[in-house]
Amino acid sequence: GTSATWGGQLIRPSQSDTEERSEVHGASWPIRSAELDRFYERVRRDLRLPGSANRTESEICREQFLELQGLGSDFTLRLSEWLPFGARNFAQLFRGEMEGKSRLEVWVNASVVALQSNGDSRRISQVVARSATGRTLVVEAGFVVICAGALESTRLLLEYDEASRGTITRDGAPLGRYFADHLSTTGGTFRCLVWNRYNKATAPVFARGAMRTPRLELSRAAQERYQLPSAFGHFTFVTHGDTGFDVARAWLRKRQGKDEKLAKRYKLMGRVIKDFCALAYWRWYHRQLWISRRADLLLQVDVEQIPNWGSRVFLGEKRDALGRKLLVIDWRIRPDDVRVVSKVGELLGKAWRSASLQQVAELRPTSPRNLESIESLYDVYHPTGTLRMGLKPDVSVVDPNLRLWATNNVYVSSTAVLPTTGSANPTFAQLALTARLADHLVISTPFS
Repeated sequence: GTSATWGGQLIRPSQSDTEERSEVHGASWPIRSAELDRFYERVRRDLRLPGSANRTESEICREQFLELQGLGSDFTLRLSEWLPFGARNFAQLFRGEMEGKSRLEVWVNASVVALQSNGDSRRISQVVARSATGRTLVVEAGFVVICAGALESTRLLLEYDEASRGTITRDGAPLGRYFADHLSTTGGTFRCLVWNRYNKATAPVFARGAMRTPRLELSRAAQERYQLPSAFGHFTFVTHGDTGFDVARAWLRKRQGKDEKLAKRYKLMGRVIKDFCALAYWRWYHRQLWISRRADLLLQVDVEQIPNWGSRVFLGEKRDALGRKLLVIDWRIRPDDVRVVSKVGELLGKAWRSASLQQVAELRPTSPRNLESIESLYDVYHPTGTLRMGLKPDVSVVDPNLRLWATNNVYVSSTAVLPTTGSANPTFAQLALTARLADHLVISTPFS
């Protein structure tokens, strides 16, 4: 878990994505969608975002993306919200709170090498960490929250399970199983006929300092009709390092803590200045992001993987410099997953061609052969499933309060707890679950 390279995209799972769906052969989340409402709002406040009531999603869609709303009943228009670049690195965003609270200690260069319990106790009594120079840190605490990212959190618990002779898995818990990610591919390219209109119809909008981007999510009715999991299409563009947009993006990424080189781009100063003027005009007058006229315009297709017991992560024989076993990822993409990508791409193409937007930009769909090729698919760094939450210890790893079933005092904050992904980026749901966990710990745990 690091936010230094996080894209900062926030979107809630739709209600149907958290319910039981025959299309994904999965049970519902053990927490009702409505139960998380107030925690989403708390997360927004903590991230310094304006209240969602200031301007509703439906109002923005109606005012800014009316043409996209008319693309047929197979798709529902929703908006993703993006944190400003300066707020995406949490170490920077919350630095004041971390340095200002005297009871908070942060240890860096301290990699966890063991979770230890006393005999057959169901409590973790010590967390042992070690530095590359051999120094050891031992932490004793009343409870432990593992929040090391989906893969490392799973690896830590796999090592604990192995060291404790199956404490977690002896009752059937699917530790490390059901590894999934969103699958993404380019569903087609656009040949733009009317640039300004395409820009207005598809580009991100700005409202009260936050950027919002449109996405076309497969409707619940369409999922049932075609027996498909969740999926969505969205509009992206690719520049090639020679535009003002590239310079602006590189500068903003430096604010997030990334090592971006700007010198070479400044050689194109004339073009950059012209593009900056266009960016400023569109931001001020249209409240939208300007799309460079030299950009490649893409229709991107992202789909939810159907949960698969055989897709897993497990401990290998190789070890790192600290002696910890390295993780092996056995990520399975099944023919059913590929079929979903192909079908959703087909539906998106049909919806675009039947709408007035076909006169604005001609969609050139990716060939069915390429859409049906596993080589054309890639993951989008949304790992889920390996520490899934549930109502029973034989079919899940953590309970609805994110407590590890096998212990009394270990909790997990990670996207790995999500049993299904739906079509939403998982971070917002994870943050809401974490806020809920914080409340649970304050209420149920005695503090000294």
